[in-house]
Amino acid sequence: MLGLQGVDALSKDQVHRATALLRGEAEPRQLFTAEDLLAARKHDRQPAARTYEGWKKALDAFMTFTKKASPLSCTEQDAISYKDHLLESVSRNTAKVQLAYLAGLWTTLVEKCKAEKPVHIFKGLPSTVEESTRLKALKAAQRKQNKVFECAPIDEWTGSVYLPVFKLLCYTGCRLSEICALRGEDVHEDHISVEWHDERSLKTANSVRDIPIHPNIVDMLKPYQRVKGCIWPQLKTSKAVDGVEVIRWGHNLSKPCKVITGLRPKDFRDRFITVLRSHDFNQVNIERLTGHSALTTNSTYGGRDWGKYVEMINAIQ
Repeated sequence: MLGLQGVDALSKDQVHRATALLRGEAEPRQLFTAEDLLAARKHDRQPAARTYEGWKKALDAFMTFTKKASPLSCTEQDAISYKDHLLESVSRNTAKVQLAYLAGLWTTLVEKCKAEKPVHIFKGLPSTVEESTRLKALKAAQRKQNKVFECAPIDEWTGSVYLPVFKLLCYTGCRLSEICALRGEDVHEDHISVEWHDERSLKTANSVRDIPIHPNIVDMLKPYQRVKGCIWPQLKTSKAVDGVEVIRWGHNLSKPCKVITGLRPKDFRDRFITVLRSHDFNQVNIERLTGHSALTTNSTYGGRDWGKYVEMINAIQ
């Protein structure tokens, strides 16, 4: 062990600890694995299943890239090399998301393994992969604000048992998963409720909201008020990741939606917001109705104007 002190691969702390172990002056510690890090992060953050799946994929890919057994063995150079690898293999946005997942995991690592004095090797890295001004300018020329989201006439939609789902997307501005996982108890006389439940998580806490029912779909929704549980359970798919059930809703509806209506599910959300802006509705009310977070602290103050929400919904044609 005295000879190991000249080996660059080992830090002074590692040499001292190895020497202490051989002399019986220290107790061996269990290897801290990627699975241990995921478990610690999960315990601290209690993530949605989809978020946990994202953490696991990002960490597994990084550990495979480094060929190291423990996150504690990874270095800042490993993180930088991995960032370069991502930039060569995926888009900048995808790289930024992966690095953000890893940065969060390493925050937990630093907190849980203070005795080992780990370095936060991903700190600040996600912000270094921002797109250049040139790329942003090129994308700005083709942004969705310049697109027109026109769908086929609604009374001409045919060919699917999921037409009610498509109509709800059109008249509520909801996300696809929010509609596909709708329960009978979420459908009321004059509004639908978007809430967190065991089978369908939400994107953010701001997603919790009530949405007035458009006059064109009142009769369509009445039968669903008598349904117990999820209205379209067949639109649910799931898989297990480390014993965590990862659920997706309606992921196979995008193509038939496009064929029948002329728009993808996400396009209906863009269309909804575009129509409301064209009527000069208050931006804060648009954000609240669509489940987005407020842009400023001031916009989070004040009550909800239900009458205005009804007016906004009725503006959708």
